[in-house]
Amino acid sequence: MGLEQERKELGAREVVRFLKESGFRHIFGLPGSSLVSLLQELADSPVKVVPTIHESVTIAAADGYTRVTGAGAAYIYMVPGTANALANLYNAWRDESPILVLASQQAAWARTREGTIGEGDLVPLVAPFCRHARELAPGMPVYHHLAAASRAARGVPTGPAFVSLPEDVLEADGPVVSVPRTVRLPSGAPDISLLAEKLAKARRPLIVAGGQVRRHGGADALAALAERHQIAVAAEPGFNDRLAISPGHPNFLGGMTGLYGSVAEAQADFVLVVGGRFIPEGHPRPNPYFPAAEFVAHVNADHAKLEETRVAHWSCACDPSALLAALLQAVPDADDALMRQRRAFIDEAKAARLPPGNPFAETLASYGTALGALHDALDHGWVVDEAVMGSVALLGALRSGDGGRYIGATGGSLGWGTGAAVGAALGSGGPVTCVLGDGALRFGLHGLWTAVAERLPITFVILDNGGYGSTRYFSRAYAERAKPGGGRNAPSYAGMDFRETGGSLADLIRGFGLPCTGPVAPQDAREALEAAWRSAKEGPNAIIISLPFGD
Repeated sequence: MGLEQERKELGAREVVRFLKESGFRHIFGLPGSSLVSLLQELADSPVKVVPTIHESVTIAAADGYTRVTGAGAAYIYMVPGTANALANLYNAWRDESPILVLASQQAAWARTREGTIGEGDLVPLVAPFCRHARELAPGMPVYHHLAAASRAARGVPTGPAFVSLPEDVLEADGPVVSVPRTVRLPSGAPDISLLAEKLAKARRPLIVAGGQVRRHGGADALAALAERHQIAVAAEPGFNDRLAISPGHPNFLGGMTGLYGSVAEAQADFVLVVGGRFIPEGHPRPNPYFPAAEFVAHVNADHAKLEETRVAHWSCACDPSALLAALLQAVPDADDALMRQRRAFIDEAKAARLPPGNPFAETLASYGTALGALHDALDHGWVVDEAVMGSVALLGALRSGDGGRYIGATGGSLGWGTGAAVGAALGSGGPVTCVLGDGALRFGLHGLWTAVAERLPITFVILDNGGYGSTRYFSRAYAERAKPGGGRNAPSYAGMDFRETGGSLADLIRGFGLPCTGPVAPQDAREALEAAWRSAKEGPNAIIISLPFGD
Protein backbone atom coordinates (compact mmCIF):
# COMPACT_ATOMS: atom_id res chain seq x y z
CA MET A 1 0.00 0.00 0.00
CA GLY A 2 1.65 3.22 -1.11
CA LEU A 3 1.32 6.69 0.30
CA GLU A 4 -0.96 8.73 -1.95
CA GLN A 5 -1.06 12.48 -1.50
CA GLU A 6 -4.60 13.82 -1.12
CA ARG A 7 -4.10 17.53 -0.32
CA LYS A 8 -1.92 19.92 1.68
CA GLU A 9 -2.46 21.25 5.19
CA LEU A 10 -0.63 23.32 7.80
CA GLY A 11 1.76 21.15 9.79
CA ALA A 12 0.58 22.40 13.20
CA ARG A 13 -3.02 21.73 12.18
CA GLU A 14 -2.07 18.16 11.22
CA VAL A 15 -0.52 17.63 14.65
CA VAL A 16 -3.74 18.69 16.35
CA ARG A 17 -5.87 16.61 13.96
CA PHE A 18 -3.79 13.57 14.82
CA LEU A 19 -4.09 14.18 18.57
CA LYS A 20 -7.86 14.67 18.32
CA GLU A 21 -8.51 11.65 16.09
CA SER A 22 -6.25 9.45 18.24
CA GLY A 23 -8.28 10.21 21.36
CA PHE A 24 -5.86 12.45 23.26
CA ARG A 25 -7.87 14.63 25.66
CA HIS A 26 -4.90 16.43 27.24
CA ILE A 27 -1.36 17.42 26.29
CA PHE A 28 1.27 18.56 28.79
CA GLY A 29 3.98 21.09 28.15
CA LEU A 30 5.78 24.43 28.38
CA PRO A 31 5.44 27.17 25.76
CA GLY A 32 8.25 28.33 23.50
CA SER A 33 8.63 30.72 20.58
CA SER A 34 9.07 27.93 18.04
CA LEU A 35 5.83 26.31 19.28
CA VAL A 36 3.45 29.24 18.81
CA SER A 37 1.78 27.83 15.69
CA LEU A 38 1.02 24.56 17.48
CA LEU A 39 -0.25 26.37 20.58
CA GLN A 40 -2.49 28.53 18.38
CA GLU A 41 -4.08 25.44 16.85
CA LEU A 42 -4.42 23.72 20.24
CA ALA A 43 -6.23 26.76 21.65
CA ASP A 44 -9.11 26.14 19.21
CA SER A 45 -9.21 22.35 19.68
CA PRO A 46 -10.82 19.91 22.13
CA VAL A 47 -7.35 18.85 23.30
CA LYS A 48 -6.72 20.66 26.59
CA VAL A 49 -3.26 22.12 27.21
CA VAL A 50 -2.03 21.39 30.75
CA PRO A 51 0.83 23.80 31.56
CA THR A 52 3.86 22.78 33.60
CA ILE A 53 6.83 24.85 34.73
CA HIS A 54 9.63 22.35 34.15
CA GLU A 55 10.09 19.74 31.45
CA SER A 56 10.86 16.95 33.92
CA VAL A 57 7.33 17.50 35.26
CA THR A 58 5.97 17.66 31.70
CA ILE A 59 7.18 14.14 30.96
CA ALA A 60 6.29 12.77 34.40
CA ALA A 61 2.75 14.13 34.08
CA ALA A 62 2.35 12.63 30.61
CA ASP A 63 3.75 9.38 32.01
CA GLY A 64 1.28 9.28 34.91
CA TYR A 65 -1.54 10.11 32.50
CA THR A 66 -0.42 7.30 30.20
CA ARG A 67 -0.40 4.73 33.03
CA VAL A 68 -4.08 5.55 33.62
CA THR A 69 -5.44 6.07 30.09
CA GLY A 70 -3.06 4.04 27.92
CA ALA A 71 -1.60 6.97 25.99
CA GLY A 72 -0.30 10.45 26.80
CA ALA A 73 1.30 13.32 24.91
CA ALA A 74 3.72 16.13 25.73
CA TYR A 75 5.38 19.02 23.94
CA ILE A 76 8.78 20.47 24.85
CA TYR A 77 10.97 23.29 23.55
CA MET A 78 14.02 22.50 21.42
CA VAL A 79 17.25 21.28 23.06
CA PRO A 80 16.90 23.08 26.44
CA GLY A 81 13.50 21.51 27.06
CA THR A 82 14.57 18.13 25.71
CA ALA A 83 17.63 18.04 27.95
CA ASN A 84 15.52 18.98 30.98
CA ALA A 85 13.10 16.17 30.11
CA LEU A 86 15.66 13.39 29.85
CA ALA A 87 15.56 12.13 33.46
CA ASN A 88 11.86 11.31 33.35
CA LEU A 89 12.01 10.20 29.73
CA TYR A 90 14.46 7.61 31.03
CA ASN A 91 11.93 6.55 33.69
CA ALA A 92 9.22 6.24 31.03
CA TRP A 93 11.52 4.13 28.85
CA ARG A 94 12.36 1.81 31.76
CA ASP A 95 8.65 1.36 32.45
CA GLU A 96 7.63 0.94 28.80
CA SER A 97 5.26 3.91 28.99
CA PRO A 98 3.93 4.77 25.50
CA ILE A 99 4.22 8.56 25.67
CA LEU A 100 4.23 10.61 22.48
CA VAL A 101 6.77 13.43 22.93
CA LEU A 102 6.75 16.34 20.48
CA ALA A 103 9.74 18.70 20.46
CA SER A 104 10.12 21.94 18.53
CA GLN A 105 13.23 22.57 16.47
CA GLN A 106 14.83 25.46 14.61
CA ALA A 107 13.56 25.91 11.07
CA ALA A 108 15.54 23.76 8.67
CA TRP A 109 16.67 26.70 6.54
CA ALA A 110 18.01 28.59 9.60
CA ARG A 111 20.08 25.82 11.15
CA THR A 112 23.82 26.44 11.46
CA ARG A 113 26.91 24.36 12.04
CA GLU A 114 27.36 25.59 15.62
CA GLY A 115 23.66 25.96 16.36
CA THR A 116 21.34 28.92 16.75
CA ILE A 117 19.73 29.72 20.11
CA GLY A 118 18.09 26.58 21.45
CA GLU A 119 19.19 24.45 18.51
CA GLY A 120 20.77 21.04 18.83
CA ASP A 121 20.56 17.53 17.41
CA LEU A 122 17.62 16.15 19.36
CA VAL A 123 17.24 12.66 17.95
CA PRO A 124 20.67 11.34 19.08
CA LEU A 125 19.96 12.88 22.50
CA VAL A 126 16.77 10.90 23.11
CA ALA A 127 17.24 7.80 20.93
CA PRO A 128 18.62 5.56 23.74
CA PHE A 129 15.38 6.06 25.70
CA CYS A 130 12.79 5.86 22.94
CA ARG A 131 11.20 3.14 20.82
CA HIS A 132 11.05 5.63 17.96
CA ALA A 133 12.90 8.94 17.40
CA ARG A 134 12.57 10.97 14.21
CA GLU A 135 13.00 14.56 13.05
CA LEU A 136 10.71 15.68 10.25
CA ALA A 137 11.74 17.86 7.33
CA PRO A 138 9.69 20.19 5.13
CA GLY A 139 7.61 18.26 2.63
CA MET A 140 7.11 15.22 4.87
CA PRO A 141 3.52 14.21 5.74
CA VAL A 142 3.15 15.12 9.43
CA TYR A 143 0.09 13.02 10.31
CA HIS A 144 1.60 9.91 8.72
CA HIS A 145 4.80 10.20 10.76
CA LEU A 146 2.97 10.90 13.99
CA ALA A 147 0.89 7.78 13.37
CA ALA A 148 4.08 5.78 12.80
CA ALA A 149 5.52 7.10 16.05
CA SER A 150 2.32 6.21 17.90
CA ARG A 151 2.34 2.67 16.50
CA ALA A 152 5.92 2.24 17.65
CA ALA A 153 5.05 3.56 21.11
CA ARG A 154 2.19 1.08 21.47
CA GLY A 155 3.98 -1.88 19.90
CA VAL A 156 5.64 -4.76 21.74
CA PRO A 157 7.34 -3.70 23.85
CA THR A 158 5.71 -0.33 24.42
CA GLY A 159 7.69 2.81 25.21
CA PRO A 160 8.15 6.51 24.47
CA ALA A 161 8.17 7.84 20.93
CA PHE A 162 9.76 11.17 20.01
CA VAL A 163 9.11 13.44 17.02
CA SER A 164 11.13 16.60 16.41
CA LEU A 165 9.10 19.22 14.54
CA PRO A 166 11.08 22.11 12.99
CA GLU A 167 9.35 25.47 13.01
CA ASP A 168 8.97 25.54 9.22
CA VAL A 169 7.32 22.09 9.28
CA LEU A 170 4.73 23.38 11.76
CA GLU A 171 4.12 26.68 9.97
CA ALA A 172 4.00 25.53 6.36
CA ASP A 173 1.56 23.45 4.33
CA GLY A 174 2.65 19.87 3.87
CA PRO A 175 1.25 16.80 2.11
CA VAL A 176 -1.64 14.88 3.66
CA VAL A 177 -1.70 11.15 2.95
CA SER A 178 -4.06 8.34 3.90
CA VAL A 179 -3.10 6.42 7.03
CA PRO A 180 -5.05 3.16 7.46
CA ARG A 181 -6.02 2.03 10.94
CA THR A 182 -3.90 -0.94 11.95
CA VAL A 183 -4.27 -3.66 14.57
CA ARG A 184 -1.31 -5.33 16.19
CA LEU A 185 -1.88 -8.65 17.90
CA PRO A 186 0.26 -9.79 20.85
CA SER A 187 2.41 -12.88 20.55
CA GLY A 188 0.97 -16.08 21.99
CA ALA A 189 2.49 -18.47 24.49
CA PRO A 190 5.23 -20.89 23.33
CA ASP A 191 5.49 -24.59 24.16
CA ILE A 192 5.27 -24.47 27.95
CA SER A 193 5.17 -28.21 28.64
CA LEU A 194 8.52 -28.23 30.49
CA LEU A 195 7.59 -25.13 32.50
CA ALA A 196 4.22 -26.63 33.47
CA GLU A 197 5.87 -29.93 34.41
CA LYS A 198 8.40 -28.27 36.71
CA LEU A 199 5.76 -26.07 38.34
CA ALA A 200 3.44 -29.02 38.95
CA LYS A 201 6.12 -30.77 41.01
CA ALA A 202 7.44 -27.75 42.92
CA ARG A 203 7.12 -27.78 46.72
CA ARG A 204 8.04 -24.14 47.27
CA PRO A 205 7.18 -22.27 44.03
CA LEU A 206 7.65 -18.52 43.74
CA ILE A 207 6.53 -16.15 40.98
CA VAL A 208 8.40 -12.84 40.82
CA ALA A 209 6.12 -10.55 38.82
CA GLY A 210 7.05 -7.31 37.07
CA GLY A 211 4.80 -4.50 35.89
CA GLN A 212 4.61 -5.88 32.37
CA VAL A 213 2.07 -8.43 33.63
CA ARG A 214 -0.40 -5.68 34.55
CA ARG A 215 0.34 -3.66 31.41
CA HIS A 216 -0.35 -6.66 29.16
CA GLY A 217 -3.55 -7.62 30.97
CA GLY A 218 -2.27 -10.70 32.80
CA ALA A 219 -3.09 -9.71 36.40
CA ASP A 220 -6.26 -11.81 36.66
CA ALA A 221 -4.53 -14.90 35.26
CA LEU A 222 -1.64 -14.45 37.72
CA ALA A 223 -4.03 -14.13 40.68
CA ALA A 224 -5.99 -17.21 39.61
CA LEU A 225 -2.82 -19.25 39.04
CA ALA A 226 -1.44 -18.30 42.45
CA GLU A 227 -4.69 -19.15 44.22
CA ARG A 228 -5.44 -22.42 42.41
CA HIS A 229 -1.96 -23.84 42.92
CA GLN A 230 -0.94 -22.06 46.16
CA ILE A 231 2.02 -20.22 44.65
CA ALA A 232 3.82 -17.43 46.48
CA VAL A 233 4.02 -14.14 44.53
CA ALA A 234 6.47 -11.29 45.09
CA ALA A 235 6.89 -8.01 43.25
CA GLU A 236 9.99 -7.40 41.17
CA PRO A 237 12.89 -6.22 43.38
CA GLY A 238 13.75 -2.56 43.63
CA PHE A 239 11.23 0.04 42.50
CA ASN A 240 8.01 -1.13 40.81
CA ASP A 241 6.09 0.52 38.00
CA ARG A 242 2.85 -1.47 38.37
CA LEU A 243 1.63 -4.16 40.75
CA ALA A 244 1.06 -7.37 38.84
CA ILE A 245 -1.15 -8.73 41.62
CA SER A 246 -3.39 -7.07 44.17
CA PRO A 247 -1.61 -6.44 47.48
CA GLY A 248 -4.55 -7.97 49.36
CA HIS A 249 -4.10 -11.36 47.65
CA PRO A 250 -3.39 -13.98 50.35
CA ASN A 251 -0.31 -15.21 48.49
CA PHE A 252 1.32 -11.81 47.92
CA LEU A 253 4.55 -11.29 49.87
CA GLY A 254 5.30 -7.69 48.87
CA GLY A 255 8.60 -6.79 47.23
CA MET A 256 11.08 -9.60 46.66
CA THR A 257 13.74 -7.73 48.61
CA GLY A 258 11.34 -7.00 51.48
CA LEU A 259 11.33 -9.12 54.61
CA TYR A 260 8.74 -11.67 53.47
CA GLY A 261 9.88 -11.75 49.86
CA SER A 262 13.50 -12.29 50.91
CA VAL A 263 12.55 -15.34 52.97
CA ALA A 264 10.70 -16.87 50.03
CA GLU A 265 13.50 -15.99 47.59
CA ALA A 266 16.05 -17.84 49.72
CA GLN A 267 13.97 -21.02 50.00
CA ALA A 268 12.06 -21.34 46.71
CA ASP A 269 12.73 -24.48 44.67
CA PHE A 270 10.97 -23.19 41.54
CA VAL A 271 11.06 -19.55 40.38
CA LEU A 272 9.27 -17.87 37.50
CA VAL A 273 10.29 -14.26 36.80
CA VAL A 274 7.50 -12.98 34.56
CA GLY A 275 7.07 -9.56 32.99
CA GLY A 276 10.09 -8.07 34.74
CA ARG A 277 13.84 -7.79 34.47
CA PHE A 278 15.93 -10.64 35.79
CA ILE A 279 17.24 -8.88 38.91
CA PRO A 280 19.58 -6.19 37.47
CA GLU A 281 19.77 -4.27 40.74
CA GLY A 282 21.75 -1.05 41.16
CA HIS A 283 23.90 -2.48 43.96
CA PRO A 284 24.59 -6.14 43.17
CA ARG A 285 24.86 -8.34 46.22
CA PRO A 286 27.67 -10.86 46.62
CA ASN A 287 25.43 -13.91 47.10
CA PRO A 288 23.32 -15.29 44.24
CA TYR A 289 19.56 -15.05 44.18
CA PHE A 290 17.43 -18.19 44.47
CA PRO A 291 20.12 -20.39 46.04
CA ALA A 292 17.71 -23.31 46.62
CA ALA A 293 16.00 -23.15 43.23
CA GLU A 294 16.18 -26.25 41.05
CA PHE A 295 14.55 -24.49 38.11
CA VAL A 296 14.40 -20.77 37.22
CA ALA A 297 12.42 -19.39 34.26
CA HIS A 298 12.29 -15.86 32.83
CA VAL A 299 9.55 -14.48 30.58
CA ASN A 300 9.46 -10.98 29.11
CA ALA A 301 7.76 -9.41 26.09
CA ASP A 302 11.07 -7.80 25.11
CA HIS A 303 13.79 -10.23 24.05
CA ALA A 304 16.42 -7.60 24.91
CA LYS A 305 15.53 -7.93 28.59
CA LEU A 306 16.12 -11.67 28.73
CA GLU A 307 19.38 -12.80 30.28
CA GLU A 308 20.76 -9.28 30.60
CA THR A 309 22.53 -10.03 33.88
CA ARG A 310 21.65 -13.64 34.72
CA VAL A 311 20.87 -16.80 32.79
CA ALA A 312 17.71 -18.78 33.51
CA HIS A 313 17.16 -22.48 32.88
CA TRP A 314 14.24 -21.58 30.59
CA SER A 315 13.50 -18.20 29.00
CA CYS A 316 11.11 -16.87 26.44
CA ALA A 317 10.23 -13.56 24.78
CA CYS A 318 6.44 -13.54 24.62
CA ASP A 319 3.34 -11.81 25.94
CA PRO A 320 3.40 -12.52 29.71
CA SER A 321 -0.39 -12.49 29.92
CA ALA A 322 -0.64 -15.19 27.24
CA LEU A 323 1.91 -17.34 29.05
CA LEU A 324 0.13 -17.02 32.42
CA ALA A 325 -3.21 -17.88 30.83
CA ALA A 326 -1.64 -20.94 29.21
CA LEU A 327 -0.05 -22.03 32.49
CA LEU A 328 -3.41 -21.72 34.22
CA GLN A 329 -4.79 -24.26 31.79
CA ALA A 330 -1.75 -26.53 31.55
CA VAL A 331 -0.71 -27.11 35.17
CA PRO A 332 -2.64 -30.00 36.77
CA ASP A 333 -4.07 -29.62 40.25
CA ALA A 334 -1.70 -30.76 42.99
CA ASP A 335 -2.67 -33.29 45.64
CA ASP A 336 -3.68 -32.12 49.12
CA ALA A 337 -0.31 -32.88 50.71
CA LEU A 338 1.58 -30.74 48.16
CA MET A 339 -0.96 -27.92 48.48
CA ARG A 340 -0.51 -27.91 52.26
CA GLN A 341 3.26 -27.81 51.84
CA ARG A 342 3.01 -24.83 49.49
CA ARG A 343 0.64 -23.00 51.83
CA ALA A 344 3.00 -23.59 54.73
CA PHE A 345 5.84 -22.07 52.65
CA ILE A 346 3.79 -18.90 52.11
CA ASP A 347 2.66 -18.68 55.74
CA GLU A 348 6.19 -19.17 57.08
CA ALA A 349 7.46 -16.36 54.87
CA LYS A 350 4.69 -14.07 56.13
CA ALA A 351 5.55 -14.95 59.73
CA ALA A 352 9.17 -13.78 59.39
CA ARG A 353 10.36 -11.15 61.85
CA LEU A 354 13.52 -9.08 62.13
CA PRO A 355 16.21 -10.73 64.28
CA PRO A 356 16.86 -9.17 67.69
CA GLY A 357 19.41 -6.38 67.62
CA ASN A 358 18.89 -5.49 63.96
CA PRO A 359 20.55 -2.04 63.64
CA PHE A 360 17.74 -0.63 61.51
CA ALA A 361 14.85 -2.10 63.47
CA GLU A 362 13.74 1.28 64.84
CA THR A 363 13.80 2.93 61.43
CA LEU A 364 11.96 0.05 59.78
CA ALA A 365 9.37 -0.02 62.55
CA SER A 366 8.70 3.70 62.06
CA TYR A 367 8.30 3.22 58.32
CA GLY A 368 5.91 0.36 59.02
CA THR A 369 3.80 2.47 61.39
CA ALA A 370 3.70 5.46 59.03
CA LEU A 371 2.93 3.43 55.94
CA GLY A 372 0.52 1.18 57.79
CA ALA A 373 -1.74 4.23 57.87
CA LEU A 374 -1.87 3.96 54.06
CA HIS A 375 -3.03 0.32 54.03
CA ASP A 376 -6.28 1.16 52.23
CA ALA A 377 -5.00 4.03 50.07
CA LEU A 378 -5.80 2.13 46.87
CA ASP A 379 -9.43 1.98 47.96
CA HIS A 380 -9.45 5.80 47.93
CA GLY A 381 -8.17 6.17 44.36
CA TRP A 382 -4.79 5.92 42.65
CA VAL A 383 -1.48 5.61 44.51
CA VAL A 384 1.66 7.15 43.01
CA ASP A 385 4.76 5.77 44.73
CA GLU A 386 8.04 7.66 44.93
CA ALA A 387 8.65 6.72 48.56
CA VAL A 388 12.19 5.53 47.66
CA MET A 389 13.44 3.90 50.90
CA GLY A 390 9.83 3.45 51.95
CA SER A 391 8.66 1.75 48.74
CA VAL A 392 9.27 -1.79 49.98
CA ALA A 393 7.47 -0.97 53.24
CA LEU A 394 4.60 0.60 51.30
CA LEU A 395 4.12 -2.54 49.22
CA GLY A 396 4.10 -4.56 52.42
CA ALA A 397 1.55 -2.25 54.04
CA LEU A 398 -1.05 -2.09 51.24
CA ARG A 399 -4.02 -4.41 51.77
CA SER A 400 -6.39 -3.42 48.97
CA GLY A 401 -8.07 -6.00 46.80
CA ASP A 402 -7.35 -3.90 43.71
CA GLY A 403 -3.72 -3.38 42.73
CA GLY A 404 -4.52 -1.84 39.35
CA ARG A 405 -4.38 1.73 40.67
CA TYR A 406 -0.75 1.59 41.84
CA ILE A 407 1.98 3.24 39.74
CA GLY A 408 5.66 3.85 40.40
CA ALA A 409 8.88 4.33 38.41
CA THR A 410 11.68 1.77 38.19
CA GLY A 411 14.31 4.09 36.72
CA GLY A 412 15.26 5.70 40.02
CA SER A 413 15.34 9.18 38.48
CA LEU A 414 13.84 11.26 41.29
CA GLY A 415 11.40 14.12 40.78
CA TRP A 416 8.90 11.93 38.93
CA GLY A 417 6.19 11.51 41.55
CA THR A 418 4.60 14.96 41.74
CA GLY A 419 4.18 15.20 37.96
CA ALA A 420 2.97 11.60 37.70
CA ALA A 421 0.34 12.35 40.33
CA VAL A 422 -0.88 15.28 38.22
CA GLY A 423 -1.17 13.05 35.16
CA ALA A 424 -2.89 10.26 37.09
CA ALA A 425 -5.45 12.68 38.56
CA LEU A 426 -6.24 14.22 35.16
CA GLY A 427 -6.35 10.86 33.40
CA SER A 428 -8.56 9.15 35.97
CA GLY A 429 -10.69 12.08 37.04
CA GLY A 430 -10.37 10.76 40.59
CA PRO A 431 -8.32 11.24 43.76
CA VAL A 432 -4.64 10.38 44.00
CA THR A 433 -2.42 9.69 47.00
CA CYS A 434 1.22 10.48 46.13
CA VAL A 435 3.74 9.02 48.59
CA LEU A 436 7.14 10.72 48.43
CA GLY A 437 10.44 10.71 50.22
CA ASP A 438 11.53 14.17 51.30
CA GLY A 439 14.42 14.04 48.84
CA ALA A 440 12.10 13.01 45.99
CA LEU A 441 9.81 15.93 46.82
CA ARG A 442 12.69 18.41 46.56
CA PHE A 443 13.52 17.08 43.09
CA GLY A 444 9.90 17.38 41.97
CA LEU A 445 8.73 20.58 43.66
CA HIS A 446 7.77 22.10 40.29
CA GLY A 447 4.96 19.55 39.98
CA LEU A 448 3.12 21.13 42.90
CA TRP A 449 2.50 24.21 40.78
CA THR A 450 0.49 22.28 38.19
CA ALA A 451 -1.43 20.40 40.88
CA VAL A 452 -2.52 23.74 42.36
CA ALA A 453 -3.18 25.38 38.98
CA GLU A 454 -5.51 22.53 37.98
CA ARG A 455 -7.05 22.19 41.50
CA LEU A 456 -6.48 18.44 41.40
CA PRO A 457 -7.61 16.05 44.16
CA ILE A 458 -4.11 14.94 45.19
CA THR A 459 -2.87 14.20 48.70
CA PHE A 460 0.92 14.39 48.86
CA VAL A 461 2.29 12.26 51.72
CA ILE A 462 5.92 13.09 52.45
CA LEU A 463 8.08 10.71 54.48
CA ASP A 464 10.64 13.04 56.05
CA ASN A 465 13.78 11.35 57.32
CA GLY A 466 15.88 14.51 57.12
CA GLY A 467 17.50 14.15 53.71
CA TYR A 468 18.65 11.48 51.29
CA GLY A 469 18.08 8.44 53.50
CA SER A 470 18.90 5.80 50.90
CA THR A 471 22.35 7.32 50.29
CA ARG A 472 22.93 7.49 54.04
CA TYR A 473 22.08 3.79 54.26
CA PHE A 474 24.79 2.96 51.72
CA SER A 475 27.19 5.33 53.49
CA ARG A 476 26.74 3.35 56.68
CA ALA A 477 27.24 0.06 54.85
CA TYR A 478 30.39 1.37 53.16
CA ALA A 479 31.82 2.63 56.44
CA GLU A 480 31.22 -0.77 58.01
CA ARG A 481 32.95 -2.55 55.12
CA ALA A 482 35.93 -0.15 55.27
CA LYS A 483 36.38 -0.44 59.03
CA PRO A 484 38.34 -3.74 59.12
CA GLY A 485 40.91 -2.32 56.72
CA GLY A 486 41.50 0.85 58.70
CA GLY A 487 39.10 3.01 56.69
CA ARG A 488 36.55 5.45 57.99
CA ASN A 489 34.81 4.09 61.09
CA ALA A 490 31.81 6.42 60.91
CA PRO A 491 29.86 7.30 57.78
CA SER A 492 30.07 10.75 56.25
CA TYR A 493 26.75 12.37 55.41
CA ALA A 494 28.15 15.12 53.20
CA GLY A 495 25.29 16.59 51.19
CA MET A 496 22.76 14.11 52.58
CA ASP A 497 21.66 15.76 55.83
CA PHE A 498 18.89 18.38 55.53
CA ARG A 499 17.90 18.57 59.18
CA GLU A 500 19.41 22.04 59.56
CA THR A 501 19.89 23.01 55.92
CA GLY A 502 17.57 25.13 53.79
CA GLY A 503 13.93 25.97 54.38
CA SER A 504 11.52 23.57 56.01
CA LEU A 505 9.55 21.18 53.83
CA ALA A 506 6.30 22.70 55.08
CA ASP A 507 7.42 26.19 54.01
CA LEU A 508 8.46 24.91 50.57
CA ILE A 509 5.10 23.22 50.06
CA ARG A 510 3.05 26.16 51.31
CA GLY A 511 5.01 28.42 49.01
CA PHE A 512 3.23 26.75 46.10
CA GLY A 513 -0.16 27.43 47.71
CA LEU A 514 -0.84 23.97 49.14
CA PRO A 515 -2.25 23.47 52.64
CA CYS A 516 0.24 21.36 54.59
CA THR A 517 -0.21 19.35 57.80
CA GLY A 518 2.71 18.37 59.98
CA PRO A 519 5.23 17.26 60.61
CA VAL A 520 3.23 14.53 62.40
CA ALA A 521 4.49 11.43 64.20
CA PRO A 522 3.98 8.04 62.49
CA GLN A 523 1.39 6.99 65.08
CA ASP A 524 -0.69 10.08 64.26
CA ALA A 525 -0.52 9.64 60.49
CA ARG A 526 -3.87 7.91 60.05
CA GLU A 527 -5.93 10.72 61.53
CA ALA A 528 -4.06 13.31 59.45
CA LEU A 529 -4.43 11.18 56.33
CA GLU A 530 -8.19 10.83 56.67
CA ALA A 531 -8.54 14.59 57.09
CA ALA A 532 -6.35 15.17 54.03
CA TRP A 533 -8.39 12.79 51.89
CA ARG A 534 -11.53 14.73 52.78
CA SER A 535 -9.85 18.06 52.01
CA ALA A 536 -8.46 16.85 48.66
CA LYS A 537 -11.93 17.10 47.14
CA GLU A 538 -11.35 20.87 47.12
CA GLY A 539 -7.79 20.71 45.76
CA PRO A 540 -4.32 19.36 46.56
CA ASN A 541 -2.87 19.24 50.05
CA ALA A 542 0.10 17.65 51.81
CA ILE A 543 1.04 15.76 54.98
CA ILE A 544 4.58 15.50 56.34
CA ILE A 545 5.33 12.43 58.47
CA SER A 546 8.53 12.58 60.55
CA LEU A 547 10.75 9.50 60.54
CA PRO A 548 14.00 8.70 62.37
CA PHE A 549 17.18 9.97 60.78
CA GLY A 550 18.67 6.49 61.01
CA ASP A 551 22.05 7.14 62.67
